[in-house]
Amino acid sequence: MAKKFKFEFERGGTLIADACEEAPVTVRLFEEQCPRTMEIMHCVSACHEITTDDIPSSEPIPEENLVHFGEIGDVATVSGNQSVTLTGLEEIGYTTLCFVYGPHQRFQGTKVQTNRATVFARIHENLDLLREIGHRMHMHGNEKVTMTCIDE
Repeated sequence: MAKKFKFEFERGGTLIADACEEAPVTVRLFEEQCPRTMEIMHCVSACHEITTDDIPSSEPIPEENLVHFGEIGDVATVSGNQSVTLTGLEEIGYTTLCFVYGPHQRFQGTKVQTNRATVFARIHENLDLLREIGHRMHMHGNEKVTMTCIDE
């Protein structure tokens, strides 16, 4: 299992996230994608989240280490079981990748869906840089990020 994920943003900034032992299957599924470059955007429906829905997944995302409110530094994904809108994405073999850059980010639950997210990694250092990247993307649009795995 990867011990850490490294995220390098095209407009500058590198963030390291520690893999969560509470989400071993999800960590493995994201580790299978390393290295991967993807387009990431500011989430329109959430105020403190940057995200992409362009991550292939070899199997459905399990419901492990679920949270309803993300904390700054959480790196998460959402199971198709948690979101009506993501069921179709899961059916074609894809999932999301989300970075929480503001406090108490709600994962957009409604009366028909809970939208708890699986937190599979956490950024503990450079949280100011994470917030800067989130605000930058909110103002200046999408950018590419490259995810790699680091074994220590």
